[in-house]
Amino acid sequence: MPLDAKLLEILVCPQCKLELTSVEGGHGLVCSHCQLRYPVRDGVPVLLIEEASDLRANKSKQFSAAKQYPCVKFKIIEGPDLNMLFEIEYGTCRAIGRGSIDTNKTTIFNVDIALALDDDTRSLVLQYIARQFKKHGKSSTTGEVLGQFRRAPDVVLTDSSLSRLHAMMFADESGVGILDLVSKNGTFVNGAEIESYMLKKGDVIELGETTISFEG
Repeated sequence: MPLDAKLLEILVCPQCKLELTSVEGGHGLVCSHCQLRYPVRDGVPVLLIEEASDLRANKSKQFSAAKQYPCVKFKIIEGPDLNMLFEIEYGTCRAIGRGSIDTNKTTIFNVDIALALDDDTRSLVLQYIARQFKKHGKSSTTGEVLGQFRRAPDVVLTDSSLSRLHAMMFADESGVGILDLVSKNGTFVNGAEIESYMLKKGDVIELGETTISFEG
């Protein structure tokens, strides 16, 4: 049976403290930020992280059944989104930025989408790709492509010190790069401010109050 609407208003994810969405006719609760599904048993929500299922892992398994693509992994080791994991597949790029938050419901919007780039930012990205990866822009009818990198959904964080679009990361067989998108507080790798940088396993990225480890 569906969960009571008033109960849903006060339930939050135990990991990020953001609101949950009822799914599967009230048999589950999903945190869109953490991508976790919590079970509801006999009408009682079980809000324990160890009981939650990782929706990203499920999607990854479904995707790999068709074809497995190499990817690189990152982990947030300091900041509001502590312990969050994300990946970048070879041949793709992902922007990192601050989510828009409804102060009444503390709901993060723009999760799993790619925000539009203005002309100046798009030009900056294409110049970097052409210089660093020797790949030039082309048009696509199936989604945004930047210099032959397919743009994957943004990595949306709750860190209010980040710019809306703070940096962009790229991965292919030649390496993993990060480009600062003229952010207000800058992007740092291993303590030094950078405009762009080719990452190595173990490098530490700092953006605002967020610290990210390149896991490899």
